[in-house]
Amino acid sequence: MRKFVVRIFVNRAPDPLFRIEPIASIVTRVRFRKILQALHVNDNSQAPSRDDVMFDKLHKLRPMIDMLNNGFQKQSIASTSQSIDEAMVLFKGRSGIKQYMPLKPTKRGYKIWVRSDSRTGYVYQFQVYTGKEQDVSGIGLGGRVVKYLCQSLKQKNVHVTFDNFFTSYTLLEDLYKDGIYCTATVRPNRTDLPVVARQRTDMDRGEM
Repeated sequence: MRKFVVRIFVNRAPDPLFRIEPIASIVTRVRFRKILQALHVNDNSQAPSRDDVMFDKLHKLRPMIDMLNNGFQKQSIASTSQSIDEAMVLFKGRSGIKQYMPLKPTKRGYKIWVRSDSRTGYVYQFQVYTGKEQDVSGIGLGGRVVKYLCQSLKQKNVHVTFDNFFTSYTLLEDLYKDGIYCTATVRPNRTDLPVVARQRTDMDRGEM
């Protein structure tokens, strides 16, 4: 007895969330890909050389990054409870700013610092990590990230949370002077911590 396999193909309508009708009805997929091959958002001839102090690894995308950050903040009302953390964008191709973090679920890709709403996850502002830089601030990479992402929150009565990678006594003092309240975990080897914070205590989960 022969067995017959019947395959049924269903033509599904495109998801309206991923279709911009004014463009999709005029530009074909082939034409869009041709445009994408030659798409530029910045003038490559104006890019500073690698020896220049103004050299930017993201020069080709900088106008778009600035536009997105400005748009994210203008199109929303900032909440009083926000969070700062890192995010990984999966990428396995060749790139000078690609990071490898073996302990993360997404191990290879672009690392992005994000300031978002604590309840909804809405991104207010982000910064793409392009690699190690010389620290002249005295608060480390984590501190520089937090201060950069909190520039627009000064005297706004906002509470920001972040983990021990970013935390330092100097950073929390600087944020408090700017009218920014924060809660953060801290590593016991951080400088300027009180003695009680350096002592190791045995506590159950949830105790404080």
